Amino acid sequence: MKKLLFFAAFTVAGLMSMNAQNTTFGITAGYTNIKAKTSYEGQSYSESISGFHVGALVDFGLNENFHIQPEVIYANAEEMNFLYIPVLAKYYISNSGFQLLAGPQVNIVLDELIDGLNNVGLDLTFGAAYDINEHFFIDARYSFELTNRFEDGADYDVSGKYNTLFAGVGYKF
Repeated sequence: MKKLLFFAAFTVAGLMSMNAQNTTFGITAGYTNIKAKTSYEGQSYSESISGFHVGALVDFGLNENFHIQPEVIYANAEEMNFLYIPVLAKYYISNSGFQLLAGPQVNIVLDELIDGLNNVGLDLTFGAAYDINEHFFIDARYSFELTNRFEDGADYDVSGKYNTLFAGVGYKF
């Protein structure tokens, strides 16, 4: 995990050294639905909780159609607190304002969990966004957790994951 965080920090630092004319900052907020899924020996159980998210982003324009957008998002759903750190690749579809989003995301449960559960997970995120005008945008995305939250899950054929849906609005400065 330390290697992943170092790589993310190195990538963001490298992108920040790019031309400032192609860089915008922004904030985002909206609805969040988190689905906790547990499976054990072929049986599965899932539960969805809903709440809100708020966050900050930096949009690095590499060229007219391709951007990299790291974010930091705080989410709260039914008194559970999460921190999400996605690094999204954005592809603008012509000059329509529509974008496709995809990339890795680290998610951290900020609350204390029971023994045997990991607070940190790695997700694969994909979605779409639309620029309403130069400043306002809307987006929706879904994150699939790739890691198992149970520390000894492979020993007992048990897995636990959090998948997350974000739908929100944002403002770029």
